[in-house]
Amino acid sequence: MDLGQLETFLVVAREKSFSRAAERLYRTQPAISLALKRLEEELGETLVDRTTKGGTLTDAGATLLPLAQRMLDLRKQILDTFGSLKGLQQGRLNIGANESVSEFLLPNVLLAYQQAHPAIRIQAYRQSSERIPAEVLERRLDIGFVSYDPMHPELQSEVILRDHMVLVVPPDHRLARKKEISLEALGKETFVAHNAITPTRNAIIDLFARCGTPLRITMELGSLATIQEFVALGAGLAILPRMTVQDGVRQGKLVEVAVKELQVEKLIRIVTRREESMSHAAKAFLALIRATDFTRTAPPARRKPS
Repeated sequence: MDLGQLETFLVVAREKSFSRAAERLYRTQPAISLALKRLEEELGETLVDRTTKGGTLTDAGATLLPLAQRMLDLRKQILDTFGSLKGLQQGRLNIGANESVSEFLLPNVLLAYQQAHPAIRIQAYRQSSERIPAEVLERRLDIGFVSYDPMHPELQSEVILRDHMVLVVPPDHRLARKKEISLEALGKETFVAHNAITPTRNAIIDLFARCGTPLRITMELGSLATIQEFVALGAGLAILPRMTVQDGVRQGKLVEVAVKELQVEKLIRIVTRREESMSHAAKAFLALIRATDFTRTAPPARRKPS
């Protein structure tokens, strides 16, 4: 039995979607379907009901689910054990992070780690912050990056960066030359916002409400990079984590304007399992994270579209 097929089955079961499973595994949807079909043929059972929208597991699929997870956990345990014995000459590192960390914080760190430990295979998953603690608990991730303390007795977290939410405007905007403004000055402006509902977004909405200032969100998008592009084009203003806009500000595409009342922190934390032996690959990554001053680490330069 091919363990790769079992891994495909687990991701399909977890994502409840063949297309999302394909994105997660960086494979095509036909390849996902073929792997699952071959596993079903080998077992002589249908594992996923394809007539349902969410790809519901059949009774056979539900029976296989915990057994498949145990097999993959055992494979990971064996690989990690022998990787430790060989002193980082082989091994695997599984990490998960949300959009902002994945795009603007991790690239330089992962590059440095890869250069120091080229034999370690890195799997970096982009996920919503809400899912990451559970993935760490279930040993699918060694380390997770989140913006809140999961407050779980079996997890521990530590702050690695205290970022701040900042206002960015296009260079030709009337506020671009101001050193500092009050929140009241934004009452008639339009905003481009991220469509993810997060504690930080709620904190900003509450701030505008407390100050009695209207917050006019006229466009919501699913990508921080796209939001910045729309701001640069004059579609509106945005309030974003500082680490995500530094590149655009340096390039002159955006201007950061201080807002007196805007004192909203965005904490970035790493999350690991408590009181559990960690692989050498994960220990080395943690050591690198703790030694990095993220307030001075510039985001990677982005390629301009051709």
